[in-house]
Amino acid sequence: MKERRKQPEPPSGENTVERAYAYLRDRTISFGFLPGERMNEVELAAALEMSRAPVREALNRLIVDGLVAFEPRRGFFCRKLSVTEITELFGVRADLELAAVRQACTVASQPDIEIQQTRWKAVETKQPEMGIDALVGADEAFHLGITTLARNSERSRFLDSINARIRFVRRINLEDQGRRAASIGEHSAILDAIAKRDADRAVTLMHHHLSFSSEEVKSRIHEGLARIYAEEVT
Repeated sequence: MKERRKQPEPPSGENTVERAYAYLRDRTISFGFLPGERMNEVELAAALEMSRAPVREALNRLIVDGLVAFEPRRGFFCRKLSVTEITELFGVRADLELAAVRQACTVASQPDIEIQQTRWKAVETKQPEMGIDALVGADEAFHLGITTLARNSERSRFLDSINARIRFVRRINLEDQGRRAASIGEHSAILDAIAKRDADRAVTLMHHHLSFSSEEVKSRIHEGLARIYAEEVT
């Protein structure tokens, strides 16, 4: 988050609700809206060149995702950042991923495990030249890949939603060169344990990988907010 991201272009396509949802979700996750900022339906509809109805429906979907809040007689607002909420999300994420990695050791096919290993080896090779956005995307894809190996689509859906809400913490974490290097190796070790069907080791490795204290989360949130608002005034 050293530079404020360029705002995405309004998407094209036939389904206006999906267009609006994809556009607004991306802007919300990337802090195109500041935390607590009002999201004006009229202005958004004009930017997307559509009526207010699909924009409102998209905003209501984002409420379900936990990315937008609605206040009666005031309208829609980009979600505010809460240390308690983010800490709780990290806890739920850990629950989902620890269950997934254990199940993957039992139900994943060897060819599917090898596909995940090949994909991650490609990331290992490219990561010194990868930008932070690409690395965050690869990191999320790795963790979703584990839930795919566990063959539980609902778990994957929940994890994808959580990832969107904690992405800025993950981003700041991976900007640290030491943590970045450690994360790369930890991913490989987790996949190796899954390939060997060593569930206890895989769970232990994943637990260590996901360990985040409430103080660390609080520090990341404050750092993220400082950057977001600094970028707004520069």
